[in-house]
Amino acid sequence: MKKSSFGIILTLISALVGCNLPGGPGTPLSPDAVYTQAAETVAAELTRVALLASPTPILPTNTSIPPATSTLAPTNTPVFTPTDTPVPCNLGRFVTDVTYPDDTVVAPNQVFTKTWRIKNIGSCSWNSNYLLIFDHQDGMGVNSGYTQPLTSGVVTPGQDVDLTVNLTAPSAPGTFTGYWKLRDPGGVLFGITSKDGTFFVRIKVVASNSTTLVPVAGESGTLCSDTGLSPDYTAGESNADITKACEAFLSFDITGITAKATITEVKINFKGYTITGNPFGSLGVLNGYVVNYGSPLEPADFEAGFPPGNTIDWGSVIPLDTVEVSPELKAALQAKVSSSRFQLRLQFAKSNGDTIKDRITFNDPKLIITYTTP
Repeated sequence: MKKSSFGIILTLISALVGCNLPGGPGTPLSPDAVYTQAAETVAAELTRVALLASPTPILPTNTSIPPATSTLAPTNTPVFTPTDTPVPCNLGRFVTDVTYPDDTVVAPNQVFTKTWRIKNIGSCSWNSNYLLIFDHQDGMGVNSGYTQPLTSGVVTPGQDVDLTVNLTAPSAPGTFTGYWKLRDPGGVLFGITSKDGTFFVRIKVVASNSTTLVPVAGESGTLCSDTGLSPDYTAGESNADITKACEAFLSFDITGITAKATITEVKINFKGYTITGNPFGSLGVLNGYVVNYGSPLEPADFEAGFPPGNTIDWGSVIPLDTVEVSPELKAALQAKVSSSRFQLRLQFAKSNGDTIKDRITFNDPKLIITYTTP
């Protein structure tokens, strides 16, 4: 014990001996009582001093000290390294419908050409030994197991390829779907990243209407640069002056085709014609333009020169000898179905300046139009 604490205790004993302790003032205590009380006071002071000096807390009686808990060392969390998924040799991905998107309306028995655009996302190149194969459901003119070469060249990984097949719509109205796949040189079928690996064509067959249109009198005829209007339909050199050009104008009334109609086919019947000289040999190509010259036909509607933007053309009389299907006029007429007239201008480039009259006159031009209505 420190000296300072010992001195304090002696001082306390001396004070207690010299003071009146409990028992009332003036009541003397026996020597034994004095020393007992002094000893109790000293014990209490020693306890207080020990509490101040000791860093260890003294717990109440019957209070147990909880055992020290050990801290567990952190465990190692396993780290999983992702592994690369191997790219399959043969796999495609659908890009777009180039022609006949889903639910295109077609006429019964209509012949059409379907084209899909597919991307090669596999690791192998495709060549002519790969096949496009009809898989199931509606063949639309092809039998089960029908195949054709996928490509005539090479489609490397990452490249697109257009897959085209000629089909025929069923004769009955309804919705029809045909599913297609690809086949590798080993005979193994593969497809694209769809649920079942197939890509498909889906059309709606609607009962069709057909109409044959002839030029409207007064709105159709021939205009030459040196004369006025004549009622025939002639393109080439003028009958009066072969150095001047003539153009044929054909105006067709399409008010009988409803505005919501879908044009499924346009055929040109220009078989009835008369040739003078050698117009295709001397004047070149006969061009046809979709125009809107109004009514009636006037000399101001004559178009000098040979402007660009023609819709159809003929380089000889050979296609004129057949009833020709024209996809170009089909698209042009579809854009005009809400109008009352569909008008064409037929012309060669110019006179060739020789002494021979070169011209063609259409005696009975017709348009044969097939369409569907909702």
